Amino acid sequence: MQSPSETGNRATHNLINDAPHEAIAFSGNDHIIEFNEIHDVCTEANDAGAIYAGRDWTWRGTVIRHNYLHDISGLGGNGCMGMYLDDMLSGTEISGNVFRRVTMAVFIGGGRDNTIANNIFVDCKPAVHVDARAMGWASYHVHTTMKERLEAIPYQQAPWRDHYPNLPRILDDEPALPKGNVVARNICVGGEWEDIEDEARPLVRFEANLVGQDPRFVDAAHMDFRLRSDSPALKLGFQPIAVEEIGLYQDERRASWPVR
Repeated sequence: MQSPSETGNRATHNLINDAPHEAIAFSGNDHIIEFNEIHDVCTEANDAGAIYAGRDWTWRGTVIRHNYLHDISGLGGNGCMGMYLDDMLSGTEISGNVFRRVTMAVFIGGGRDNTIANNIFVDCKPAVHVDARAMGWASYHVHTTMKERLEAIPYQQAPWRDHYPNLPRILDDEPALPKGNVVARNICVGGEWEDIEDEARPLVRFEANLVGQDPRFVDAAHMDFRLRSDSPALKLGFQPIAVEEIGLYQDERRASWPVR
């Protein structure tokens, strides 16, 4: 694996807001980003994401889960990304998050083997974006930057070979194609559901998403996005999100409480 500074870090229970650019950027492998509330970031940028990483096939294994992202729309309200997997970033799991009023809430920029599952999208435009940039304008990266970074590590040897089974054969598996992305058991209310580039669409697996139907939130008017017991999403296999655990928590080491 990579050095300790690049592997297995955690960012959890933070409140990050009112920032000109991204809230969290990561590189490396097997990080966990969870239970954070992020809002009003990327206020002076458009090609930016509240949570960002990009341009490396080998940065796999990161899980971004149980976060609440809201009111993120970029410079001048002209758009930005919520979770931005830029330039073929691959092997990331985005699950159990709540997005409200986020432009391009989850953005897959030509990457592979990413999972978008069990998230709630409210008034996002769109909720999910997937493109095939490595087949087009970004194709020059495939056999330059992407290949160089791949070959800089022993990706065909243990533990890489065992931990990331799709990685050793990537150069023999049409590396420019955004294969292996899964979008499953998500809820989308209001806004727009998806923006999938034509070349990418046949390669994305969509399963059991609840789109344009009333998911039976407990109290959406007051931002309570827990599901009632009769929610149709539960019948599709959606797993309830512990929204009450997201964000800051009271602790004797905290200077003040509540945080305003």
